[in-house]
Formats: sequence, structure tokens, C-alpha cells
Amino acid sequence: MLGLAVPVGDINVHAHYRPAPAIYKRATAGDGGPLPCFGGSGTGGVDSVYFVMSRPGYSSYAILKVEPAAAQETFAPYTDLMKEVKTGFGRTMSHLPAVFGVSRQTLYNWLNGETPKEPHQGKLVQLAAAARTFTEAGFKPTALSLERTVAQGRSFVELIGQGADGKETAEKLVRIEKRGTVAKAKLNALLGGRTPSRPDVSDMGRPAFNEDV
Repeated sequence: MLGLAVPVGDINVHAHYRPAPAIYKRATAGDGGPLPCFGGSGTGGVDSVYFVMSRPGYSSYAILKVEPAAAQETFAPYTDLMKEVKTGFGRTMSHLPAVFGVSRQTLYNWLNGETPKEPHQGKLVQLAAAARTFTEAGFKPTALSLERTVAQGRSFVELIGQGADGKETAEKLVRIEKRGTVAKAKLNALLGGRTPSRPDVSDMGRPAFNEDV
């Protein structure tokens, strides 16, 4: 039986193997081929999984464990969420403990890496979403705006504290504030920049009708 000698490159240099000529010939069915390779692992042996795994000097294959997508982290770390909240709310961050029913120091603990308790985590995610909405709209909430009625007779702080959607609630507040700004500008235009006159002391007690009648 004749074979074809083919030079093999230095494929095992990492394992300190020296190149050696190899005999390559596709086995026939009579020789026990193509798989399993009869006689490949010794006299009368078969190339089993055990033989391949235990063969010295070779790395057959590796099994990689990939975490399912559902198990991956969905949200940013809570410290990053708190940074977004701080950026979006600015000084009015001091009014946000009421959302969670915690102290102001607790918010700063979250900002410094402490993990919020489970009941607070969802609210923090929504609060960060609201902060992003404010930042994108170029809107800086004030203490008065956070207490303004937004929906269902409740303020922004109350709604987020009850689990409302942060982005949607923030958008409603921004629209309300913009409408108020537009209405104020129209009123100023009608007044021509004039300010209402303050009542004079002499006007006090002046009868509004004829008391002698």
C-alpha cells in the first residue's frame, strides 16, 4: 500500500513538538474507516472520546459555558443610576427621599455603592429614567414643580413613589411646566410689561357703593 508524504508545519510548537512527516491516506471501508478509525489508538483499538481526551500533547476541544441572555444584567449598577438621578435633578435631589420613604443619607449611600433594598430598586430605575428625560429635554425641576399636580391629583414625587413609569411621568411634568411658561409669556405680552399696581393705603376702607342710600 502506497501513501503520500506531506510535510506538516510546526503546529505543535507550543507543546515543544518537532515537525515530522505524516502519512495521509483516506481509509477505506475495509480498513475500518472513515469513523471510527479502527486501529487508530493501538492494536485493534478505536478512537473513542476517552482516547482523544487523554491523548498527551494535544488539546482536542474545550466546552464553553455561556450565560443565557435572560441571566445577564439588565440594568446599570445602582451607583450609575444614582449618578443619573443626581445629574437630572440637581439640587432638588434633596426632595427625593420621599419617593422611597428613606433618609437623605440613604440616597448618598446608594450613590457611593450601597445596594438598595429590593422594594426600592424598581423605583430607582424609574427615577433614573425620569432624570434622563429631564436631561434630554433641558429641563431642571424645581421644588415647586416636583410638588405640582401631574396626574390623578398626585405630584411627581407621589406618583414615582407609587410605582409610576418614570419616563412617562417626567414627560407629563415637562409639558405642564412648558404650558405654564407659555401662558405666563402671553399674559406678560397682554400687560405690555406692566406690573399690577399695588393698593394704596388711602384706598383701604373706601366704600365700594353708596352707603347713604
